[in-house]
Amino acid sequence: MAHAGPGSAWQAMVVVFGIALAAVLLGAGLGWIRITAIRDLLAPLAAAVILGGLGVLGQSVFADWVSWALPLAVVSLVTLLVGAGTGLDLRLPAPLPMGALALAGVGMWTLSTPLAVALHPTAEILPLSDDAAVTISSPADDEEVTAGVVEVTVEVTGGSIGPGGLPASTLPTDPEEAGALTATLARVRDDGSTEPPREVGWEVAGCSVSAPCRTVEVPVTVEPGTWELTVDLNRGDGTALAPPVRTHGRFRALPVEGN
Repeated sequence: MAHAGPGSAWQAMVVVFGIALAAVLLGAGLGWIRITAIRDLLAPLAAAVILGGLGVLGQSVFADWVSWALPLAVVSLVTLLVGAGTGLDLRLPAPLPMGALALAGVGMWTLSTPLAVALHPTAEILPLSDDAAVTISSPADDEEVTAGVVEVTVEVTGGSIGPGGLPASTLPTDPEEAGALTATLARVRDDGSTEPPREVGWEVAGCSVSAPCRTVEVPVTVEPGTWELTVDLNRGDGTALAPPVRTHGRFRALPVEGN
């Protein structure tokens, strides 16, 4: 989940919902809204939900505020429910709204950074993919090959392949350029299920940051059987892209003649 990426819509709705709840609590604290029972919350909560749904219209802006709006929303909602359910006074300066005000401030101050990392990470933490795609062009799907060393050809469009294992500071600003390839192999059982995958330790040669590759050939050693190969394009330092840029392919390795 990141800015204008996966999760930004619900994050924006949470932000607007939290602001609306805080406004209801403030109205109750100033005596503008009378809340003494649960039924008194029906109209304010319905209005807050409707306003929260409209937050998606400004998701590119509102989603940036989710790290501080989430504690505000939780504290405001709990305070309103406690006040309505118990009959405690919600008008300022009663203990309940004053305590809620302090708790919201502390929560927004202390939780803002960890929530930002967890819910709204920067591009350095969670690089976003755009139009990159990775394809296994050889062996083709369901192709039969000879067991042993199999040359696997991988192509990348909308991005490129670098040497991998480089510091993020040395990479292009576009995380899909000069990316790193990782792969796993899993044997396919007779019933079509796959065994636990194992990582393929391969090295990409001839690709650099200044002259990245679009196509690479890497050797993979397999025993006789049916195999599923999974290839991922990651940022050049190995950090996974979001959403993943991934492809799968199956091939059958036949025993060497005479064995």
